[in-house]
Amino acid sequence: GKANESTFQNDIIKQLIANGWLLGQPSGYNRKLALYEEDLLGFVQETQPEQWQKYGKLYPQNPEQHFLERVAAQLSKA
Repeated sequence: GKANESTFQNDIIKQLIANGWLLGQPSGYNRKLALYEEDLLGFVQETQPEQWQKYGKLYPQNPEQHFLERVAAQLSKA
């Protein structure tokens, strides 16, 4: 029943964390876009700083929000 499902879910989470997965906080999750905004933006800005600078010049009005919406739109196509 429900108790077994919860135990199974917790075991999966423990295994994922043990292998390097980061557990997100619900408060950082954007349900509308289905993304952890801070994680996605941090990853792109840290790993691709030059491209991020170019992107910011293309979309000077709130590049972060534009990028998040663009990624979410692409992911929803899959």
